[in-house]
Amino acid sequence: MDPKAKAEIRNILNHLSTQTLESLLSPSDAKLIYEELFFSSSDDDDEQSSIFNDDTYQQYVKYWDKLGRKLREETRTPADLLGTDITNRILSFIRGDGDGSSSSSSSGSYDAQTVKTFLESDAINSLFTQLLYDAIFEFTTSIDIIGNAISKLPLLGPVRNQVLKESKRNMDRTLGPLLRQFLSGYTRVAIRQAVDFVVSKENASKFASANAKLVGYLLKERSVSAWIPEDKVLAEWRQDVWDYLVGLERGSDNQKIINQSIDWVYDLVGDKCIDDAGVNVGSIVDSSPTLEKNAALFWKRCQDNAN
Repeated sequence: MDPKAKAEIRNILNHLSTQTLESLLSPSDAKLIYEELFFSSSDDDDEQSSIFNDDTYQQYVKYWDKLGRKLREETRTPADLLGTDITNRILSFIRGDGDGSSSSSSSGSYDAQTVKTFLESDAINSLFTQLLYDAIFEFTTSIDIIGNAISKLPLLGPVRNQVLKESKRNMDRTLGPLLRQFLSGYTRVAIRQAVDFVVSKENASKFASANAKLVGYLLKERSVSAWIPEDKVLAEWRQDVWDYLVGLERGSDNQKIINQSIDWVYDLVGDKCIDDAGVNVGSIVDSSPTLEKNAALFWKRCQDNAN
């Protein structure tokens, strides 16, 4: 290893570790760079982006498809990728295992407003209403013992079954709207009771165990390839992601959101440096001679190419 390159890379790393984010790149310059790259001042819609153009799109499609093929060949489960310890920790947290502290005991409970908003949605109400409506008709036909016996007869059976179908159609046409209206109102009352049942502390452990069982199945029993949708869906996702990225270059709302995100990052760590995180760069380089060697070789190649 070139001693000079080794010393220089050490000095660079030590210098960078003491520099704050703001000293390396000010918030105003970060915003300006983003605006210059993503928000062109040109009004020509046909002008291609410097980042999202035909060439980058071809590479984007290439590596998206390559990733999709790789994932389809993956026979391991998410639990295999996470490891036994992390998987068990996730399931333990979902179950609410622990010493009874508020953080562990609350993991199995639900937020009452979230559950209420979900269960009281029109879709859930319509689903429950239809289930009750169908259940009433099935109950009235199933308790007809004599009629069920007739249904099994060679000649009378098909006739009775046809009569039942016509009766169902007539009920849907006449009593259906009134019955559905009643069931809809009753369902809303039942849903409010269900909310209280779901969010109660007494039932939290039961739902936590059910959640852990579901998550355990998804993590341990289904391979990664089983999570991947069909090629048509992947192609739609690929295009949606690309359209979103391209759309970042247009619209004042996107620009405002990015600027707010930059402000948030700088408010959080703008005045911090690597040393503030308790990371000693010198110790890291000392503990990995291979890392130091490759960093020095990279720096030496940069110098050679610059000359």
